[in-house]
Amino acid sequence: MFEVRLLGPVEVWEGGRRAPLGGSRPLAVLAALVVHLGEVISTERLVDFVWDEEAPATAGALVATHVSAVRRALARVGTDEVIRTRPPGYVAELAADRVDARRFEELLAAGRSLGRTEEAADVLAEALGLWRGREALEGLGQSFARIEAARLGELRLVAQEESFGLDLELDRADGTIAPLLAHVAAHPLRERPRGQLMTALFRTGRVSDALRVYQEGRSVLRDELGIDPGPELRAVHQAVLTHDTGVLGTGRATRPVPAPRSGRTRPAPSHLPPDIADFVGRAEQVKWATELVRGVGDTGRTAPPIGVISGRSGIGKTALAVHVGHRTADLFPDGRLFVDLRAADTTPLEPADALARLLRAMGVDPDTLPSGVEELTGLYRTHIGHRRTLIVLDNAAGEAHLRPLLPPGPGSAVLITSRRRLVALEGAAHLDLAAPDEAEALDLLRRVAGAGRSWAEPEQAAEIVALCGRLPLAVRIAGARLAARPHWAPGRLVGRLRDERRRLNELSAGDLELRASLELGYSDLDPQERRALRRLALLDLPDFAAWIAAPLLDIGTEEAEEAVERLVDCHFIDVVGADGTGLARYRIHDLAREHARERCLVEESAEDRAAAVARLAASWLDLARKAAARGPGGATRHFPEPAAVRPLGPEIEEAVLARPAAWFAAEQAGLLAAVTHCADHGMARTARDLAGALIASSAALYNQFDAWSRAHTAAMAAVRRGGDVEGEAWLLAGLGQLRYEQDRFEDSYAYFADALRLFGERLPDGAAVALAGMGTARREQARYAEALELLEAALERYGDTGDAGARAGVLYGIGYVHREQGRGPQARAALSGALALYRASADLHGEGLTLRSLGLCDRAEGRYADAERLFLDALRIFTGLQDTFGVMYTEQALAKVELRTGRPAEAGRRLMRCLAVARERQDRFGEALALRTLGELRLAAGDTEAAREPLERAAELWAELGLPLWRARTVWDLAGVWSADGETERARAARAEALEVFRSVGGREARERAGDETP
Repeated sequence: MFEVRLLGPVEVWEGGRRAPLGGSRPLAVLAALVVHLGEVISTERLVDFVWDEEAPATAGALVATHVSAVRRALARVGTDEVIRTRPPGYVAELAADRVDARRFEELLAAGRSLGRTEEAADVLAEALGLWRGREALEGLGQSFARIEAARLGELRLVAQEESFGLDLELDRADGTIAPLLAHVAAHPLRERPRGQLMTALFRTGRVSDALRVYQEGRSVLRDELGIDPGPELRAVHQAVLTHDTGVLGTGRATRPVPAPRSGRTRPAPSHLPPDIADFVGRAEQVKWATELVRGVGDTGRTAPPIGVISGRSGIGKTALAVHVGHRTADLFPDGRLFVDLRAADTTPLEPADALARLLRAMGVDPDTLPSGVEELTGLYRTHIGHRRTLIVLDNAAGEAHLRPLLPPGPGSAVLITSRRRLVALEGAAHLDLAAPDEAEALDLLRRVAGAGRSWAEPEQAAEIVALCGRLPLAVRIAGARLAARPHWAPGRLVGRLRDERRRLNELSAGDLELRASLELGYSDLDPQERRALRRLALLDLPDFAAWIAAPLLDIGTEEAEEAVERLVDCHFIDVVGADGTGLARYRIHDLAREHARERCLVEESAEDRAAAVARLAASWLDLARKAAARGPGGATRHFPEPAAVRPLGPEIEEAVLARPAAWFAAEQAGLLAAVTHCADHGMARTARDLAGALIASSAALYNQFDAWSRAHTAAMAAVRRGGDVEGEAWLLAGLGQLRYEQDRFEDSYAYFADALRLFGERLPDGAAVALAGMGTARREQARYAEALELLEAALERYGDTGDAGARAGVLYGIGYVHREQGRGPQARAALSGALALYRASADLHGEGLTLRSLGLCDRAEGRYADAERLFLDALRIFTGLQDTFGVMYTEQALAKVELRTGRPAEAGRRLMRCLAVARERQDRFGEALALRTLGELRLAAGDTEAAREPLERAAELWAELGLPLWRARTVWDLAGVWSADGETERARAARAEALEVFRSVGGREARERAGDETP
C-alpha cells in the first residue's frame, strides 16, 4: 500500500519499498504539498515553504527540478501520479488514509467519540502506534514543518493523555504508572497527566509517592511559571490527602496483618533493615524474587525455596532482597531474619557465629548454645524446622559457608546475596543482577538529588548516570552529593566525574563510599584472581578476548581462559558476546576497572607492569602480522616490521587466522587503547609498532580512519618526546597512507615528503616507501610525469634485491601511469614484472590487482574477450580473499566490458552492487567511479534524463576529491547528455574543457578524443 509518512522522518513507502527521495529540498517540497493535501500550492508559496526568507534567485526553477526529482523517486516504487501540475503550481492528490498524520487525526477523533470503552482504548493505541519518531517531520527545519510538527505533537500529547485516562477508567492503574512517569518527566508543566499519575499511584497503594508527585509539580510550576497548580490538580491532591475514593477510585486492598499466635510471649523477630524509601525500578527482578518466596509452603514441596541474587559490588543486591522481604512479610509470621555474613571488611563470618546469631534471634538462651558447628546446626534445624520464617543471608562468600544455615523444611524461604554466582548450591534459583536501564537510573538520581533540583539540561543527568556506569550505589552517591550541595549545577558534578583518575574519590558522600564497596569485592578474590583482575584493568580496554590474560600473566592460554571465567563468576567481568572469530568477548565495568587499576599501581612495580604490557603487545603484533599476511586488502605491505613478537598457542592462532578480517575488527579498539597506554607510559617503540598494526587492521579494510589517525597521533607524540627520528619517519609514512586511503592526495603527498626528509640516505627502504607513496599520490592526481619520476626513483632505491612485494607495488604504479598515458607496451611490461613478483611472493591481493590492471589495458585497446578473462581471474582471487574493495573495483571494470559488448542488464546489476559497497564503506572514489559508469550505461541506452543525475553527482565527487582528469572524463560523458537534450553550446564548451584537461595531463584521451570537440 502506498503511504506518505510524516509522523517521524518524512518517508514514502509502497509495500515493502521505500522511495529514495534524495536531499532535503525534494523532501521539503513533498512535505509541504502533503501537509496541504488537496490544496493547489503556487510555485511562489512553495518557494516560501522550502527556503523561508532565504530563497535564491533561481528558486522558482529549482522548485520544478525538485518536483521532478520527487516524481522520479515515486515512479521507482510504482506511483507517479501523486504530484500533479495545477496552475499556478502543484497539488498532492491522494486519499487522506494514505498519509499517516491524517489517519492519526481521524483515529484520535474516533477514539474520543467512543466514550470510556475498551474499544476507545484500542483505537487510541492504534493512533499512537503510527508515530515512528520523537516528533513529526523530523529532519526538516523550515517554518511550515516546525509549525505542523508542533500541531501534531500537541495532538499526540492529547492522545496519550486520553489513553492514560481510559486506562484508569478501565482499572489498569498498574500498567499505567511507568508510561505516566516518563510522560510527566518529559512534560512537567502539563497538569492533567500529573493528576493521572497521582491517581494511579493512589490506587496502587503508593500514597506517599502520589503526594511527592504533587509537590514536585507545584515546585516546577512555581519555578518555571511563577504560578500554583490549577483547581483540578489541587482537587486531586486534596483527594489523596483525605483518601477520597469517590474522586480517585478504589485503591488496592491492604493485606491483613496476621494476628499473633495465641500464647506467644514475645514478638516475632524482624531483623530486616528498613526498606529504601526511594527504591525504584527492578520490576522484573522483584517479580522473580517475590514469586519464588511465595512458593513457601506449597503442597508437595519438601525443601525451602532458595534464591541467590548475585552481582557486582554496588549493584543493589541487598536492597532488592530487603525490598522483597518487606513486600512478603505477611507470609512469615514467625519472623524475618537477616545476617550479614561478613564479620569484618576482609573476613567472612564463620558458620558457627552465623548459626549462633540466628539461634539467639529465635529466642534461644545464649548460655545454652553449644560450641561446635555440628551441634549448632542440629539445634538450628530443630528450632527453624516448624517455623515460617524468611531468612536473608547477605554477602555470602561461598557455598560451604551457606549450607549449615539453610532450613530443613518447606515452611521457610531463603534469599541469598553474593558477589559470586554460587552455582554449586543445591536446589537454588539464580538471578544475575545487572545494572538498571537508563530510565530507572535517572529516576533514582532525581529522587535522591531532591525534587527541588532543576534539570534544565537533562543531558547532564544522563551523563552523570553514564559516568556512574548506571551502578545504583554510584548513582545514589552522586545524587546525595547534589542533594548536599543545592548550589551546585549538575554540570559541575559532571565535570568532576569525567576525570577517570579522580572519579572514585568523587563518588563518596557521608558513610557511602563506592571505593569501600569495591574494595570488599576485591578482597573476596584469591591472590591469583586479584592479580588477573589488576592486569586486565591495566590497559583500559573496552573489551577483550580471554587469551590476552596469557601474556599479561605470563601463563598458558587455557589457564588464562580459566582465570577470566573465574572473574566472570565473581561478577567483576561481563561476557558481552562473541566476535567474528567465534571467541567470547569480555569487559570490566568502568568503575571496577578504575579500582583494579588503582590496586595495580599500588601492589605491582612499574617494571612488572611494563613487562606485562610488553608481552601483550608482542603477542598482538605476532597475531596481527600473520593475520595481515592472510587477510584481504594486501595490508601486510603497509605493516612495518615490529621490534618484538611473542607467539601464542596454536589453537589461538588457528582461530584468528581462519578469519583474519574478523579478528582485526574485534581487536581494533583494544589495539588503539594499547597504543594510547604505551604512548603515555614511555613505551614509544611499542606504541609505534602497535600503530603500524592498525594500518593492517579493519581501520584500513573498512575505512575506519578515526582509529588509524588517533593511534598514529598518540604514537607520534611519544616518538618525538623520545627523539626517535626513524620512528617518526615511519609514522609519517603511515599518516601518508591514511590520507591516501581517505582520498586526500595532496595531504598524502606532503606526509610522505616529510617522511622522505627524515629517512634521508640512512634508511633506503624507508626512503623507497616514501617515494613510492609520493608517486602514488601524484598518480591519482593525474600528475603523470611527476609520478613516473618518483616511482622510478623508488624502484631504484629498492634495487634488485629489495622486498619483492614492495618492488611489485612500484612496478604496478609505473604500469598504471603508462596505461593512462596510452603507452600500452610499456604498461604491459611493467605490469607483467609486477605480476611475476607478486606471484613469487605468494601475494594474492597484489596478483588480483595486477590482473585487473592488465585487463584495463586490454579493454582500452578493444580486446574485450581478453579483458573479461583477466577480470574474472581477478574476481575469483578477491572473492576468495573476501576482499570487498577488490571485488567492487573489479566488478566495475567488468561491468564496463559488459556494457561495451551489449549486456547492459548484467552491467547494471554489477554497478548497483558496487555503488552500495562504496557508500557503505565511505569510499568516495569508488562511489564516483560506479556513478560515472552507471551514467555511461544509461547514456548508451539513450535515457539521457536517467544518465544526468549519476553523472552530475560523479562530477561533483571528482571535484571534491581534487581529481581533474576523472572529472574531465565525466564531463565528457555529460556533454553527451546535454547534446541529446539540445544544449549544444553547453556540450561543446564542456568537451573543449575536458579536452584541455586531457592534453594538460598527457592522458590517453588527448589522442583518442582529438577531433571530437564538436557534438
